[in-house]
Amino acid sequence: MTQPRILTRPFLLLVAAHALQALGFSSMLLLPLYLDHLGADRGEIGLVMAAASIGGLAGRPLVGWGLDVVGRRPVLFVGTVVLMVGMFLVALIDELGWLVYLMRILVGLGSGALFTGYFTLAADIVPDSRRTEGIALFGVSGLLPLLINPFADQIGIEAPELRWFFPAMGLCIAASLLLLPGVPEPTGTRAPERVGLRSALSALKQTDLAPVWAATAVFAGMVAIFMSFATVTAESRGAENPSTVWLTYALGAVMVRLVGARLPEQLGPNRVGGAALFSYAMGFVLLAGASTSTGFALAGLLGGVGHGYCFPVLMSQVVTRAPDALRGVAVAAFTGLWGICRLFAAPTFGEVADRWGDGPMLYSAAVFGLAGLAVWVVLEAALRRGGTTE
Repeated sequence: MTQPRILTRPFLLLVAAHALQALGFSSMLLLPLYLDHLGADRGEIGLVMAAASIGGLAGRPLVGWGLDVVGRRPVLFVGTVVLMVGMFLVALIDELGWLVYLMRILVGLGSGALFTGYFTLAADIVPDSRRTEGIALFGVSGLLPLLINPFADQIGIEAPELRWFFPAMGLCIAASLLLLPGVPEPTGTRAPERVGLRSALSALKQTDLAPVWAATAVFAGMVAIFMSFATVTAESRGAENPSTVWLTYALGAVMVRLVGARLPEQLGPNRVGGAALFSYAMGFVLLAGASTSTGFALAGLLGGVGHGYCFPVLMSQVVTRAPDALRGVAVAAFTGLWGICRLFAAPTFGEVADRWGDGPMLYSAAVFGLAGLAVWVVLEAALRRGGTTE
């Protein structure tokens, strides 16, 4: 039997638009270097990076409602404009203060809406029978922009010059608006009636979603820690080209999605997702002990492989297990959980680094990931015994 196509024209246009807007999130991984240049310690870097979650979380209920009731494309348009404004604000920042936090809140609000909206629309477009594979392939467009960071390093952009680098990325993000009109608004995806808080909460509290929320919380926390501190750790240890960690991270994630996108459906999503979470934890172990560019590159590779599989597995399970009419709300909850974890994980582990050093902090992150993996396995096993999951 011929399988339905994933690589349709709307899908490819959405991939291109997502890649352009993802330059905002990806380039922001260099922000810790600029904050370090301005005199921030690890704790304050964690707070500033986590501030984006305030904006993202504040907007998530409205984003979820808008996706299900108003439509996908209007939410993407508004989110793009807000993200651009946040990126442009960096040009005005030459010292630590309230403007840094305002910038991060706007970036979080815009990127949160885009994170939710793009993946909701991608889930609408890809065939149901190839959902995990389609989401994995679509996610490549969000990972390739990570290469902007080692590229910026290679062309000699130093920390002070990042003040102008981020607004330039804002201009690239604007180009994504030219592609969105070519992606049709899907039919049959809007809620048949006004989305009520009670119905939304009831859907999100389904028993079979509990393991997904637990695994997402752990994975999102690990990603927040890695992305907040990998670059500054490499720089503080004197690694040549510290941004190389994002080159191998992106290559690892993209490689497994292009070569092994069907693996979760062939072997089972939980098996592949569990192995991916373990790989991410091992990335922290390597990161904790690394002192050379090679060590940091290997840590990035393990983290990227983990990210490459874990995200589409969890995202696909959310979409599959939640009601279709509340897909936007469910994806908003999924991405909102990422914001909650960033809000707490980065500052908490930043304080650990200030007290005991980067190494103990990164080893602690690995333990956190392994403990979360155990919880996920136990919860999924309980569901299988109860016959709740397929």
